[in-house]
Amino acid sequence: MTPKEKAEELIDKFSERRKLFTETKGWIIHVDSSKAKRHALTAVDIIISNNQTICGKLISDVNENTAYWCEVELHLKNIITR
Repeated sequence: MTPKEKAEELIDKFSERRKLFTETKGWIIHVDSSKAKRHALTAVDIIISNNQTICGKLISDVNENTAYWCEVELHLKNIITR
Protein backbone atom coordinates (compact mmCIF):
# COMPACT_ATOMS: atom_id res chain seq x y z
CA MET A 1 0.00 0.00 0.00
CA THR A 2 1.38 3.40 -0.92
CA PRO A 3 1.74 6.12 1.74
CA LYS A 4 -1.06 8.08 0.04
CA GLU A 5 -3.39 5.08 0.13
CA LYS A 6 -2.52 4.48 3.80
CA ALA A 7 -3.27 8.13 4.64
CA GLU A 8 -6.66 7.88 2.92
CA GLU A 9 -7.38 4.58 4.70
CA LEU A 10 -6.59 6.14 8.09
CA ILE A 11 -8.88 9.11 7.39
CA ASP A 12 -11.63 6.65 6.44
CA LYS A 13 -11.09 4.50 9.55
CA PHE A 14 -11.14 7.48 11.91
CA SER A 15 -14.25 9.01 10.31
CA GLU A 16 -17.46 8.72 12.31
CA ARG A 17 -20.46 7.10 10.65
CA ARG A 18 -24.03 7.57 11.81
CA LYS A 19 -27.39 6.48 10.46
CA LEU A 20 -29.73 9.43 10.05
CA PHE A 21 -33.33 9.50 9.00
CA THR A 22 -34.43 12.17 6.53
CA GLU A 23 -37.95 12.75 5.31
CA THR A 24 -36.91 12.84 1.67
CA LYS A 25 -34.32 10.03 1.48
CA GLY A 26 -35.20 7.83 4.46
CA TRP A 27 -32.25 6.28 6.29
CA ILE A 28 -28.83 7.49 5.13
CA ILE A 29 -25.29 7.00 6.39
CA HIS A 30 -23.71 10.30 7.42
CA VAL A 31 -19.89 10.35 7.41
CA ASP A 32 -18.20 12.97 9.58
CA SER A 33 -14.46 13.16 8.98
CA SER A 34 -13.91 16.53 10.64
CA LYS A 35 -11.83 15.01 13.47
CA ALA A 36 -10.40 12.11 11.47
CA LYS A 37 -7.33 13.95 10.21
CA ARG A 38 -6.30 14.98 13.72
CA HIS A 39 -6.76 11.44 15.06
CA ALA A 40 -4.86 9.90 12.14
CA LEU A 41 -1.96 12.33 12.59
CA THR A 42 -1.80 11.48 16.29
CA ALA A 43 -1.64 7.76 15.49
CA VAL A 44 1.09 8.26 12.88
CA ASP A 45 3.10 10.46 15.28
CA ILE A 46 3.00 7.65 17.85
CA ILE A 47 4.10 5.09 15.24
CA ILE A 48 7.00 7.32 14.15
CA SER A 49 8.06 7.92 17.77
CA ASN A 50 8.01 4.20 18.50
CA ASN A 51 10.06 3.47 15.38
CA GLN A 52 12.71 6.01 16.34
CA THR A 53 13.24 4.84 19.90
CA ILE A 54 13.99 1.48 21.42
CA CYS A 55 13.88 1.30 25.20
CA GLY A 56 14.05 5.10 25.35
CA LYS A 57 17.22 5.34 23.22
CA LEU A 58 17.11 7.37 20.02
CA ILE A 59 18.06 5.49 16.87
CA SER A 60 20.30 7.70 14.73
CA ASP A 61 19.50 6.25 11.32
CA VAL A 62 15.98 6.39 9.91
CA ASN A 63 14.92 2.97 8.74
CA GLU A 64 12.60 2.19 5.84
CA ASN A 65 9.57 1.76 8.07
CA THR A 66 10.00 5.21 9.62
CA ALA A 67 10.47 6.77 6.19
CA TYR A 68 7.20 5.16 5.04
CA TRP A 69 5.28 6.57 8.02
CA CYS A 70 6.84 10.00 7.50
CA GLU A 71 5.45 9.94 3.95
CA VAL A 72 2.03 8.91 5.30
CA GLU A 73 2.20 11.86 7.70
CA LEU A 74 3.05 14.21 4.83
CA HIS A 75 0.05 12.98 2.82
CA LEU A 76 -2.22 13.33 5.86
CA LYS A 77 -1.14 16.94 6.32
CA ASN A 78 -2.01 17.63 2.67
CA ILE A 79 -5.47 16.03 2.85
CA ILE A 80 -8.32 18.50 3.24
CA THR A 81 -11.03 16.82 5.30
CA ARG A 82 -14.61 17.14 4.22
